[in-house]
Amino acid sequence: MVPGQRSPSAARLLEMTARDTDQWRSDARAEAAEIVAAAQAEADAMVRSAQGEATSMVEAARREAARTVDEARATADGVQAESEKQRTRRESEVARLEQVAADHTQHLRRHLNDMLDRLDSAPSQAQPGRGDDSQRG
Repeated sequence: MVPGQRSPSAARLLEMTARDTDQWRSDARAEAAEIVAAAQAEADAMVRSAQGEATSMVEAARREAARTVDEARATADGVQAESEKQRTRRESEVARLEQVAADHTQHLRRHLNDMLDRLDSAPSQAQPGRGDDSQRG
């Protein structure tokens, strides 16, 4: 073979290799774009899923918080009602004891007045040294 004849075959071979390289590059770019698109779609799906789970968790937490608040209010209402009952009972007991004290005071006054009246109406000889009422006191 003559060196001049190799040149067109080498050029043709280089040309074919260049076309193949351009095709491989084009195929690689297309495959990379597909991989990126698939990854983007998967990432979008994961984000939507995570957002859905987060929304669900927030709603569950809100329901739980509302339930806890309702239970706390019910407990507080129960405690308040029981406190009110106890306060009413104590007030009634205080009123009863005040009435008992007033009744005892009145009874003691009557008793003392009766005793004083008996002493005043007793003959003066039964009470030596009791001649004048100014000493009673």
